[in-house]
Amino acid sequence: MAQAAHSSALLVLCVLSALCRASGQDAPDTAARCLGALSSPDAATRATAAEALVAMGPKALFAVCPFTQEHLADRDEHAWRAAVWVEEQIALRYQDDPQLDGYYKTLKPVKLPTMTAKLPGGLTMEFVKIPAGTFVQGSGNPGTGVLLAADMPCNYAPVRKVTLTKPYWLARDEVSQEQWEAVMGFNRSREKWPHRAVEAVSWHEALEFCRRLSKLNPPHVFTLPTEAQWERACRAGGTGRHAFGNEKLLRGDSRLDEGGPWHENRFGLRHLHDGVFEWCLDWFGVYTEEAATDPVGIGGTGVPPVGTGKMPVPPGDADGAVGQYRAIRSNYRCCSAAECRAAHRFGFEPDIRRHGVGFRAAAEAK
Repeated sequence: MAQAAHSSALLVLCVLSALCRASGQDAPDTAARCLGALSSPDAATRATAAEALVAMGPKALFAVCPFTQEHLADRDEHAWRAAVWVEEQIALRYQDDPQLDGYYKTLKPVKLPTMTAKLPGGLTMEFVKIPAGTFVQGSGNPGTGVLLAADMPCNYAPVRKVTLTKPYWLARDEVSQEQWEAVMGFNRSREKWPHRAVEAVSWHEALEFCRRLSKLNPPHVFTLPTEAQWERACRAGGTGRHAFGNEKLLRGDSRLDEGGPWHENRFGLRHLHDGVFEWCLDWFGVYTEEAATDPVGIGGTGVPPVGTGKMPVPPGDADGAVGQYRAIRSNYRCCSAAECRAAHRFGFEPDIRRHGVGFRAAAEAK
């Protein structure tokens, strides 16, 4: 019986593979058939259908990307994991294909509500309201532990589905040196540029900035974003490697510069890959591929233990989390192109003040 089922699956896969090599008017129907097979209970059928879609190249993304979002919503685990794998494989195998760049140029910006916080000296800070929703966190071949590329550290994986149940405000830009100095009264940044992101800031100092910003802008309570909030905002509804999709990124890529096509992502956030490393609220640690709702990292709360003598915990948070490092997201402007991924993550000790480490503020939205 098992052998017969296997033979049947192989037959289906051979047909799908042949169909997906079709061109012209047959291509949309072919993609639809392959996508349907991604929901198959048979793993071999799903695998070959996925490979067949990858063989179609970047044009398959017009069907695959909407399919991913649809099945994230209806919780078809087999389907969305396979679809995400297809998207990442197309990005890797066709990274020099102009059709890949062409696909992501068709994605339109999402206009979201904004809010302006006031700072001393007449300065302001603009926030974007990120909607609640479900997204794909991480990067890698789900369920196998096999990484997609040699340049991808294991802490990028695994892929998992994350649901954020509440909207939140996230700063459009990293905190600048002039904003930091207006609130905190000093600036340790190595290169002094008022509009450039502040750096050499510890995790505790970043939270203190948020505490003072809250006092200046009641009733808002500002804090650092969780890793999940940061990655959700960075991906902006997509599953690409970068904030702007899956195109090949180069070191010092001018397309990230102000006025360039990748200066903002679809949610209107800037400097997600070319500013500074950004502190997040969570303790840094390994996560599993199990679906998560409103995750905050290892320890469960992402805040300092009681009695540490550190700066005050953000209002509303509980105590008792444990860990050695606080999570870091984003990329420093001198990083390699391989590190410029939405899933890029690591950790630093919360007391460290390192060149190239800053943050952007967040707040709960009603």
